[in-house]
Amino acid sequence: MINRRSALIALVLVSGLLTALFLGMPSCSRRSQDEVGVVARVNGKPITLELLEFQYDLLHFNALSGELPSVGALRESYGEILGQLIAQELVAQELAKRGQEVSDEELAEAESKVRADYPDDTFEQTLVEEFIDHKMWRKQLRYVCGIEKFQRLVLRPGIHLDYREVEAYYREHLAAFRLPERVRVLVVRAPERALVEKALGLYRQQKSVAGLADAFPGMQVREVIVARDLLTPAWTDALHGSGAVGQGAILTGRAGFEGLILLERLGAETLDIAQAYPQVEAALLEERLQQAFDAWLGKALDASVVLVSERLMHKKDDEELPPEPAVESPGEAPGEDDGQRDVASGNETG
Repeated sequence: MINRRSALIALVLVSGLLTALFLGMPSCSRRSQDEVGVVARVNGKPITLELLEFQYDLLHFNALSGELPSVGALRESYGEILGQLIAQELVAQELAKRGQEVSDEELAEAESKVRADYPDDTFEQTLVEEFIDHKMWRKQLRYVCGIEKFQRLVLRPGIHLDYREVEAYYREHLAAFRLPERVRVLVVRAPERALVEKALGLYRQQKSVAGLADAFPGMQVREVIVARDLLTPAWTDALHGSGAVGQGAILTGRAGFEGLILLERLGAETLDIAQAYPQVEAALLEERLQQAFDAWLGKALDASVVLVSERLMHKKDDEELPPEPAVESPGEAPGEDDGQRDVASGNETG
């Protein structure tokens, strides 16, 4: 399950269309004299260090090992992220030329959809707890909305799929449409066991997930299909202990209680082409969109002036030198030190 912070991060990261397109971006861009707070300009429009650092912090928030990255590794990460930001800015400029830029109303609607997943006023609280700047988050959300709009209005109309392509893809990737044994399960979650018991009882009477959600508006109610080999040990015991469809169980978790009802056992099968058609179409569409975006992006770069800070493009000779070994003075006992070394500069202090 994706947690709330992951969802927030996902919204500010670039869509699949931009993945790894700009690993070599600086080599095809002009160098720029450093400007305070600006790491690049795209047709005169600045990309700020603040936005670059914001993206970097989001990507590496959970990857802290207590060891600081080398200057070279930091430059490489910044270069990749900057390439993505440049691509997003080019898309935003293209939409503006077409009079289709993301409006404030569209941005507000996108943000409201995110907020809907957070009860009460916990959205702002989550941003604060995760050290996510709301202003920068909203700025990047506008970029993401632009990518989605560009894909829908500019790229998608030019893509046409033929049934023969779908059929060929299906045969070539047949293994992807083999489904393992699965179970269909009703899941309800609430902070109190009594509420879960009432919900399970009502479902057995009405057999309606929608009716259950209406009857218990504050409760999480959903129906899921899970492969048997992906079930957690607790779910496996609860769903297969009795072996009977319709049997239920209540589990205790950190956030309260979880009620389960086994609705159906689904055997292993291979989807026929009619059943797999939506998945095949989506996969082919993604490939075509990527190809169309690559082609557009190449032309957009050729027609644009992209200036990148020299600090992100060239490695200096004195970077990443190995640390000098500690030298003990003759007669000095291990651990004794008349002064304190300044780790940053290597100078003796004290």
